Amino acid sequence: MSDDGILRDGLRPHDHVVVTGGGGGFGRAFCKRLARMKARVSIWDVDASLGRAVEVEIRDEGGEASFVHVDLAEPASIARAVDDAQKLYGAPYGLLNNASIYPRHSLLDMAPETFDRALQINLTAPFRLIQAFGPAMIAQERGVIVNIASGRALEGAVNGAGYACSKAALLSLTKTVALEWARSNVRCNAIIPGVSMTAQPLANATPEELIARGRQRIPLGRVGYPEDMAGLAAFLFSADAAYMTGQAIAMNGGAVLVPQ
Repeated sequence: MSDDGILRDGLRPHDHVVVTGGGGGFGRAFCKRLARMKARVSIWDVDASLGRAVEVEIRDEGGEASFVHVDLAEPASIARAVDDAQKLYGAPYGLLNNASIYPRHSLLDMAPETFDRALQINLTAPFRLIQAFGPAMIAQERGVIVNIASGRALEGAVNGAGYACSKAALLSLTKTVALEWARSNVRCNAIIPGVSMTAQPLANATPEELIARGRQRIPLGRVGYPEDMAGLAAFLFSADAAYMTGQAIAMNGGAVLVPQ
């Protein structure tokens, strides 16, 4: 608390944080880092084997975590997951919208249903979760939302219209939530990751090819790793970020510079 009477709030031990897409790549790193910060973590994923593996890893390290199965393309599945998570750990202090898909088709070859599914998972699901968990955050006057965007939101994406459009809209949603809920001490920010050693870029390249691409194309000379993004997420959930909301922070080695 400062002289103005406004709480400088951040994640506290035993606060509940929901992480979507928590089973692999960035999600696994987010879940493990938040658990090390003493959060109780709900690991949401459509892949039960991945989600339960992260649950076991966290518990083996002495943390608190539970897997929640969800299909973010299905509203009924989202509603069940919201109920399951709140029965486990109560209303969440934090929400990390990480899950996304990247269907690769040219504009002329992309079926409208494929475009719609990218928006459902990458944009509409975060919107539904923000709506579901926001009222409790507002009532408690404390909460943090972190949305995972992409450099494609700024640059566009050849053969990735659904992904790029959904991530650009997610940045706009981030700003809107921040503006509407700031007076309730609910912060909302976005991370813009660069090319990283995760399943999405590895679908079209080997690890060695990604490393070589990083040396050649990225100013800092390397690709990112999930732990890079987890460190930034940890900051955004902490009291050190209590004066930050509505921001999109690029963690990409200087590859894409956010316009000012």
